[in-house]
Amino acid sequence: MKRYPVVDDLFRPVLRVAMPRAPRLVAPGGTVHVVARCNNREFYFSAAEDFELLLAHLRELVRTYEVTLYAYTLMSNHVHLLLQAPTREALGRPLRWFMTETAKAFHKARGRRGHFWERRYRSCLVAEDTYALAALRYLDRNPVRAGLVDDPTTYPWSSCAAYALGTPNRVISFHPSYLALSPYAKVRQRQYRALLAPSPDPKADARDTRWSTQRAVGSPAFVARYVPHRRGRPRSGTMPSQNHEVRP
Repeated sequence: MKRYPVVDDLFRPVLRVAMPRAPRLVAPGGTVHVVARCNNREFYFSAAEDFELLLAHLRELVRTYEVTLYAYTLMSNHVHLLLQAPTREALGRPLRWFMTETAKAFHKARGRRGHFWERRYRSCLVAEDTYALAALRYLDRNPVRAGLVDDPTTYPWSSCAAYALGTPNRVISFHPSYLALSPYAKVRQRQYRALLAPSPDPKADARDTRWSTQRAVGSPAFVARYVPHRRGRPRSGTMPSQNHEVRP
């Protein structure tokens, strides 16, 4: 006979089902694209002092940890970072510091509580050369896709002007793939501005979720090197040629 629940049933331990999480890909010294979103995708960053606070914590991140920041784009409800993974420790430690300390600072400034960032940050390994340049382009054109500016070099809360115009920016270090464009700064800037120009193919300038959902973006050989292959499932992570092809 089926037994009805009694009061004692309410105090029994609840079994938790652990949801599988794909482990972070480890590539010491590799290029990583990171996306961190505000909780519920709320627009927490609205004033200049909000973005200045984020930049101050990015400067502290670079100064304190073995992290090289290549590029950033700070939006109203999320941030994009392109950085070099440390060679001697996991990337998670410095990024946890950044997310924890920025949350504390904003909570203190606004007298609020609760979650500030949405879950874990998303990270994606990026191959060098044209793939890294495509990642830079994707970051820098994010304000254009959002309708905030027509020219990505005019957006004040990204590192685009440093790459395209040579505007001094002490927070970042230029990516090696960008430096490989030319030994001359003016030539690199001109070539990068050409890369930033709108594409005749609207799909190439549209939002591409692969930069925030894939675990690795690069050639098939690059993806095969880092992403474990499951039988019966194709590998993922490569980008269509029109999205990463760079011809300055």
